[in-house]
Amino acid sequence: MKCHVPGANVKVLARTVHALARFGDELYLESLPDCILLRTLNAAESAYAMVKFNKNFFSYFNYNFYSTEDNEGLKCKISMKSALNTFKSPAHIEKQVENLEIKLDPESCKLIFQLKCRHGIVKTHFVSILDCKAMQAVYTKDSVPNRISSPQRILSDALSNFQSSDDQVTLEATSHSLILRNYIDCSIDLTKVIRTQISLKPAEFDSYLIGADTTITFSLKEFRALLTFSEALNLPLQLHFETTGRPAVFIVHNGTTFEAHFVLATTKPDNASQTTATQNTNVERNKRKDTSTLGSAKKKPHLETDISKCLDEDSHLFNFVDMPGENEINLSNKLSGSIIKDNVNGKDRIDLMDCDNIPASPAARTMIKSVFKRCFESTFDPRSIQGAVLAENSDSD
Repeated sequence: MKCHVPGANVKVLARTVHALARFGDELYLESLPDCILLRTLNAAESAYAMVKFNKNFFSYFNYNFYSTEDNEGLKCKISMKSALNTFKSPAHIEKQVENLEIKLDPESCKLIFQLKCRHGIVKTHFVSILDCKAMQAVYTKDSVPNRISSPQRILSDALSNFQSSDDQVTLEATSHSLILRNYIDCSIDLTKVIRTQISLKPAEFDSYLIGADTTITFSLKEFRALLTFSEALNLPLQLHFETTGRPAVFIVHNGTTFEAHFVLATTKPDNASQTTATQNTNVERNKRKDTSTLGSAKKKPHLETDISKCLDEDSHLFNFVDMPGENEINLSNKLSGSIIKDNVNGKDRIDLMDCDNIPASPAARTMIKSVFKRCFESTFDPRSIQGAVLAENSDSD
């Protein structure tokens, strides 16, 4: 295979590779007598993309340039990261690249991309071939009952209202409106998430044909990728879908040179997440109202008790505390323990033998300063100590 891509179409090829990179990690290339196909599949096998470049997309095209024996086109699989390295910046390619040559030799293990830039600069990329096989997805787009053709900006502006953390989007199509809402798992507390819903009228689309009311859910990441691709090329987007569980097909094409198919798997949404936003809002508002009323009824007596207690207490920095007197100490020790004479200090030392019988708090009031009485005494004088010196001071030098 050998083909030449003119400079105006190199940018389209570059944007195509960048769009496919958001779907899968591997790129499949297949050359046919009248076109070249690029395909990819995501890791979960829930999103598939195929871009077909017709023969008139190239300034020179020969699918069997190296004359293979079976007279068939060539097939290969390459890494998507390697393809991105070849088309790093579509804007830069548009300004600098004049021509692109793609060559694939069946006897070689490399796919060659040769970029011919301005001022005679030639950049050649040798991409390793991982496998020599093709990939084909099975789906239908012609016999589905629901078909919508939308300008590229309508759906992009609608998705700009969704959160970046949303993983899936639910599309509800009726003959009167098209509703987009973020998918919320029924196991998640609805009071802790943001619900987003956009309603679009049929008059906003180029064509709107709904044969059967349908609600489908699909991945939002790949949906954003194909909308970005459609917007970059300034082309409308076509939606072909039928019932839940059947794949939804999104088509972007210009009619003559290329056509892109993006196929997304659909799942059946939970009933709890399929109620309209108005119903959910009313239910959640009533739920919050009931919860707040019940909570305030429970917490109000406790709150008033705490406030009255705080107001009754002294707010000074040093408060007065209750300290036991001597008579009360003697009385309490008779009940719970014994008084042992301390021969060293000549004072009574309390030895509580029964820890289970704790006396009540005494009623006498003394300033808290008396508790820390020793802290306010004069500095300790070491000369007052009488006795032998065990460790003398060291020499001054």
